[in-house]
Amino acid sequence: MNIFVCVLCLAIAALVAGCSSETAKRTAYETLQNVHEQDCLKNRKSPEDCGKRESYDDYERKRKAEDPSK
Repeated sequence: MNIFVCVLCLAIAALVAGCSSETAKRTAYETLQNVHEQDCLKNRKSPEDCGKRESYDDYERKRKAEDPSK
């Protein structure tokens, strides 16, 4: 539990220290992509089965194309 609290405090400190919301979104997206990729490789054991990673820029482009108000 103490490690979780320390990581949470460090993340908050990094955000307060000047990390833009765009950078935070990009970091969160990349982290989730990494977790998904590691989970996929652990379960399927073949990179071809996991598919290609989508970059954050491609993701944002598709998201904005679906909902132009964002």
